Amino acid sequence: MRLSFEKVLIGFFVFITLAVIGLGILNYRSNISYYQASTAVNHTNDVLKLNTKTLATIQDLTVRGYIAGGDSSLLPAYRQARQNYPIYLAQLRTLTADNPAQLVLIDSLTRYTQLRDALASRYLGVYMAHHLTDSVLAMYIAASRSSMIASRQVSARIAANEEKLLAERKALTQLHHSRLDISVALVFAVIVVLLMGCTVAVVHYIRQRKSFEKNIVELNIDLRKKVEELHAINKELESFSYSVSHDLRAPLRIIDGFAKIISDEYGPALDGEGMRFMTTIRSNAQHMGMLIDDLLNFSRISRRELVIREINMNALVENVIDNFRLTDKPLAEIKVQPLASAKCDEHLIRQVWINLISNAVKYSRTCEHPEIHITWEQTGTETIYTVRDNGVGFDMQYAAKLFGVFQRLHKASDYEGTGVGLAIVHRIVTRHGGRVWAQSQPGAGAVFYFSLPKHIN
Repeated sequence: MRLSFEKVLIGFFVFITLAVIGLGILNYRSNISYYQASTAVNHTNDVLKLNTKTLATIQDLTVRGYIAGGDSSLLPAYRQARQNYPIYLAQLRTLTADNPAQLVLIDSLTRYTQLRDALASRYLGVYMAHHLTDSVLAMYIAASRSSMIASRQVSARIAANEEKLLAERKALTQLHHSRLDISVALVFAVIVVLLMGCTVAVVHYIRQRKSFEKNIVELNIDLRKKVEELHAINKELESFSYSVSHDLRAPLRIIDGFAKIISDEYGPALDGEGMRFMTTIRSNAQHMGMLIDDLLNFSRISRRELVIREINMNALVENVIDNFRLTDKPLAEIKVQPLASAKCDEHLIRQVWINLISNAVKYSRTCEHPEIHITWEQTGTETIYTVRDNGVGFDMQYAAKLFGVFQRLHKASDYEGTGVGLAIVHRIVTRHGGRVWAQSQPGAGAVFYFSLPKHIN
């Protein structure tokens, strides 16, 4: 199975990310190891330097020159050596505390040094008491040389051990340094690979984008052609609608007119059944005329250009209600909450209020006390208007049919109408960028909502 470029790219970046994390850990560990090895090398060099300094101090721990020639300028070096050698030996012991073999040698060096110090003190006392003879001086020189030879031997063994340790630690430091160099080189290599991968991805997406842009241009050209074709088809449909409405209205008027003439002039000659037939013919002809008018209104809504301005919704709704009161039909009690104004097309939104209020009046007229409540609420982006009645209501499982053309949830014999009113409401509100919906229960009235956006383009 061939993987897409996007999946390969994601896998590549996941692998590179894991590699960078792994190399980062390796680099960190190599760096720590190199630092520890370098510290160990420096530690060994410190031991070697201190061992040399200690041996030099032990060598100064003599009074041979002073007692042999009486030169008092040689005594300060002796006294300084007596003061320093315990300090140097203690430091040497501290630095080699992790090496038992070296500690044993330092113990031996300490004993030889203390012996040399005691030897120098004793013969200095003899000299000060004026009991120093040539034979005594010769004995001191021999003993001093012997103690110094022993000290040099021990110090040499300490130095040899440290030199061996230094060689091992230098080798280990070099190894860790090589590993550190390799890990750093690998990190740079991964970064180079990552940059190359990014370059490949950018090049790929630039090419893909150019391809998309080319396709979009081609699609726009096709779309413009389709739009032009749709405009032509719409014009044909408009002409067809006009022709159909004109051609249908004339026969309907003739049918209705002749049925009226027959009813008026030949009514006495017709029996009850004949008059019922004439009434049915006239009623259906008039109903079909209403259907044609509603369909034409429905089709004109989508073609009519919106005229958007700030509308006083209170005045508009009151005017619609006043027009309803001018008819002979009984009207429900209508309660209107002070409504917020909105930016909309006044003519089309008037049609929305007419259809919603007339529906509320129609479906609540069988109630003993029909009531209609008109309210509103506002959200951050839209204003929602509500028309609530206490009429027959409907089952919500059929709510999706409410706003379709010729969709009715009640019998036409019980409630007049063509089934286009709510479809017109839906089209008008949708053209404004709003929403329309309803809630109801059978026998518990219905609530119709429609919203208008605060900002209409």
